[in-house]
Amino acid sequence: MHSDKNSRILRRCAAVLTLTAAVAVGSSSVAATNDLFDQPLEGGIASNMFVAHVTKAGMPKGTFDLVLLQPNPFTSNHYLVPTSWDAGAKTGFVPASPSIAQLGFRNQVGTSTAQMEGDTVGAYLNSRDLPTTLSNQLMMISPQYIWQSGSTPVPFASSGSVLNGEMDLQVPTAVGKKTYVSADLSFLDANGLRISYSVVLFHNGMNVGSLPISTNFNAAEHIYILDAPLKAGQQFLSLVNGSASATGTPWAGFRHFQWTISQAQFVAALKYLETKFPGKITSTDPTQYQLVQVHLNAEMNYSPLPAELGWSMRGLKLWVN
Repeated sequence: MHSDKNSRILRRCAAVLTLTAAVAVGSSSVAATNDLFDQPLEGGIASNMFVAHVTKAGMPKGTFDLVLLQPNPFTSNHYLVPTSWDAGAKTGFVPASPSIAQLGFRNQVGTSTAQMEGDTVGAYLNSRDLPTTLSNQLMMISPQYIWQSGSTPVPFASSGSVLNGEMDLQVPTAVGKKTYVSADLSFLDANGLRISYSVVLFHNGMNVGSLPISTNFNAAEHIYILDAPLKAGQQFLSLVNGSASATGTPWAGFRHFQWTISQAQFVAALKYLETKFPGKITSTDPTQYQLVQVHLNAEMNYSPLPAELGWSMRGLKLWVN
């Protein structure tokens, strides 16, 4: 299903009108909607680009930003530089003003490049920009939002809570078996336990229909990860009617992805992680988990062969009803 900004606005307005009508007649069948995040419009990329482990002040909170995982080896400060080549040929997104919308590893055609303009972000990753001698051959440019302390939502505060997510996405360029894109929701419990709820949208070359639920523990970030492909019949999330499903084949042109996670599904996921990591999951009480971060995990492991990834995204939105 294809979607544009206007159709999303109309769909959300229709939902609000439906809710208003239901309240007016005293209906209790429709729950109020609580918007958690709506991707903002941006005028350019310069003030919204950061490098993990290099930015001394740490990652910003309360703003929508792009984060580079691997420091740029071509600059002394490890940041990206302005580049105006046609990165849209790889990402599917052509900015109106590339000179203020794009930053890359080098000012040349084919370099790894980040894009941000208006309601759209994108990135092209080219493993040729990094040496294969690196011990961590993981490459990523990720759009993210981190909630400020004191404003972190608790999506599953009540038994009827449903966490909703949606975005428009295209992935026209993908090379390499470990090249993938997912929407990651990071949760934190009262004991400091971190869990990443990863909605898998794309995994290059994979038959996603047979792609199983998977788990992992990232020791560097001390976070437990649950990977759940967005497809029908999924036990830890639900595919919304009309949404595109996860795929292993690159495509050009925006597709609309939308999913829901109920409190019961979240609890089931916590209990599943509990069986995979005995003694490590300190709580399966959903009311104890705050949503602290959302990001598009668009990355690739490029060893031993070269890899590429080009994607663009718009309309990322999270809400609870």
